[in-house]
Amino acid sequence: MSPPSAVCFDLDDTLLEYNQDPDDVLDAAHAAAGVGRFCSPDELRSMATDVGNVRDDHEFLTRLFRLAADRYGGPTESAETLARTYENAIDHSDVSFRPGAEAALELAREHGPVGLITNGSRRTQTQKFDALGLHDAFETTVYAGEETAPKPARDPFDRALLDLGVRPQETLYVGNSMHHDVAGAKGAGLQAAWYPGRRDHGSEPGEHAPDYTFETLAELASVLS
Repeated sequence: MSPPSAVCFDLDDTLLEYNQDPDDVLDAAHAAAGVGRFCSPDELRSMATDVGNVRDDHEFLTRLFRLAADRYGGPTESAETLARTYENAIDHSDVSFRPGAEAALELAREHGPVGLITNGSRRTQTQKFDALGLHDAFETTVYAGEETAPKPARDPFDRALLDLGVRPQETLYVGNSMHHDVAGAKGAGLQAAWYPGRRDHGSEPGEHAPDYTFETLAELASVLS
């Protein structure tokens, strides 16, 4: 496999992570909604791949809580309220770079074109850019789920490749989700590197296995050399 000439990244749990404790956020959301907690953060997260296409973050969370309530015995009629209280409980500016992320971004920018493909709205994700100074880090940013269908659909990958003027086979995509990132990138013809977050270990590759698995983002250097 030839070294890639361009790199695209995922954002959440790849380049950065939230500082807030997920249990505290979920507890606050349920308390504000007046609903007894019926699932864990990992159980809620496990439902994300079943949500499907949505118009915005609020619709995503509403569907997510409805699915989780149905599976784990919660009140499905409270899904919309829980989506709102969960949004209020999260501070999207309270984020930190994952170890090695700044160096990996600098290396990728020295190497060639760099893009970002993230599932999330512009309003939500730009709060993280403000916090970490990321506004000038990418030559293109695709807000999948707002501007295109969400990952793993190929649309956001095709948009980024068009913006960067590169071919899929010469582009590496780095992400933490086996389903959204690896399967999405491979389905669009890109090379894919899986960099699992703290809650992503143990994911099964299924039909689309990654070309590379990173233990740290420092391993990007060996792929680009």
